[in-house]
Amino acid sequence: MTTDLTLLKTQRKSFLTSFKVCAKKIEDEIIKEALEMNQLPILKSQISDKFARLYTCQTEITNLILKVEDDEQAYEEDFLSSEKYQDKYTDLCSQVEQMYLKDSSTKDFSEKRKFKLPKIELKKFYGDAKDYLTFWSQFRKIH
Repeated sequence: MTTDLTLLKTQRKSFLTSFKVCAKKIEDEIIKEALEMNQLPILKSQISDKFARLYTCQTEITNLILKVEDDEQAYEEDFLSSEKYQDKYTDLCSQVEQMYLKDSSTKDFSEKRKFKLPKIELKKFYGDAKDYLTFWSQFRKIH
């Protein structure tokens, strides 16, 4: 059983390295001046996949520690180390969501169009009967 634990810890180490590399990519992307919004969903799905595999491995390690060692100190150390990358994952996901919200709010303002249209000059009715029909048709279309 201790060999299983050693194998799982080795596997967790590789998953954790992969997770850290992906987390660094996301942090670098967020810091950039020219943020590429199409890149963030890809990176978020990658880190979600890596975190899911890491979390599964961590759960197996935790269960083995409780079965094999019955050592509260070892369990607590392992739990605290796993909490660090869980917090990191949550933090990165919330930052990506904030970037989505920030980007969508700026799009709303930029999509509003302003048109410069010429002023409509209404025909004025001076009481002459022959000009009444043109005045009335224009008035009816507007109002």
